[in-house]
Amino acid sequence: MLARVYFSKNPVLKFAVEDVLEQLMEDRFYRYQDFDLALVSFSPKVYPIDNRAIETFDNYFGENEWVAFHSTTAFANEKTVKDALVVLFIKFTSNGGFRIFSIKGLSQNYRGLLKQTAEYLESYHGKKHLHLIFSTFSQGLVGFFIEDLGKELKRITNLVGGVASGIDIPSFGVIANVYTSEGVIKDGFAILTLENVEFATGQALGYRILGPIYTVTKAEENRILEVEHEKVERLIKKLSKGLNERDIRIFWYSPIAILNEYRKSVSVLRSFKRIPCNKEYLEFYGPIREGWKFRFSFGLKEELLRANTEEAIRVQNAVGEIDVAFNFSCLARQFILEDLYEEEARRYSAIFNTPLFGFYTLGEIGIDRIGRKLKYNNQTSVIVGVREL
Repeated sequence: MLARVYFSKNPVLKFAVEDVLEQLMEDRFYRYQDFDLALVSFSPKVYPIDNRAIETFDNYFGENEWVAFHSTTAFANEKTVKDALVVLFIKFTSNGGFRIFSIKGLSQNYRGLLKQTAEYLESYHGKKHLHLIFSTFSQGLVGFFIEDLGKELKRITNLVGGVASGIDIPSFGVIANVYTSEGVIKDGFAILTLENVEFATGQALGYRILGPIYTVTKAEENRILEVEHEKVERLIKKLSKGLNERDIRIFWYSPIAILNEYRKSVSVLRSFKRIPCNKEYLEFYGPIREGWKFRFSFGLKEELLRANTEEAIRVQNAVGEIDVAFNFSCLARQFILEDLYEEEARRYSAIFNTPLFGFYTLGEIGIDRIGRKLKYNNQTSVIVGVREL
């Protein structure tokens, strides 16, 4: 497999696509004048959010030969690029191939699409493959879907990826879509299956777990309403003392850590999304369920980068020679890294010594290292090393 990653900041989508294609053709280390697959990350803050993008991508990349998604910040090898178009080109040189599977209307046909997705994933049982998922936020529904999908599947699946990041309008919600030749996906996801590949995944946390264990006694979707049978307002006042509640990013330094059933390890992390003025609830970027046990955590940029490095080395050792690497890292993690946010891609690229593609997400999807179950996470960095067979 040959892979190349290029980016353009030309504000006109057509010209940005032409720019990255020109970079591809001028690359003297690339031995082919064509490609089999393109993965496209482009900023909704810069480029139009409409069907014109599909026509542009079909014309330049080929119908059914690309998957695109919105992201505000993406990775192009060792660079972290904001408000741009970033494209990964892949040319299979041995036995590799790909397939694109897409789901729309998640909120209209939840159970039916859950079954359909599980059947698709299980159809690859016994084959060498990797499923990469690029999802919309679906007003928070995607997190529940991933958690339920893990229960629906009869076997562990090779599914990793992230939720598109874009414009968050308080009165409307998150605007961040996924695109294929079949159309715009506003309420669903696309799965890109890489066939005949070897891979390894890693999930970096790096947070210190602090304080007592709390129990969620009343929850609604992505919101905590009661903790220990008391209104959550009391906990919010303790948590926000001396802090500016209007800037939710302050609370990203201390995500809640959901504990597994044995209360001995972290199952998932959850990022704060909103604290209303009346303090009636705490809203998060992922599902919250009644009965869950949680503790608070705290993140330091140096410790996050250390966790990244350790996971990258583990992935490198597991795969050996890597053809292409992917990174799905939380948008909140970017904020916590502060002045070192560009260091994440730089370290991964140096360790893998191969093209790196990915983006800062609103949620990360993958298999946890403890229970080997499919999970929906926040504030993690999921890395994948892939080699064609």
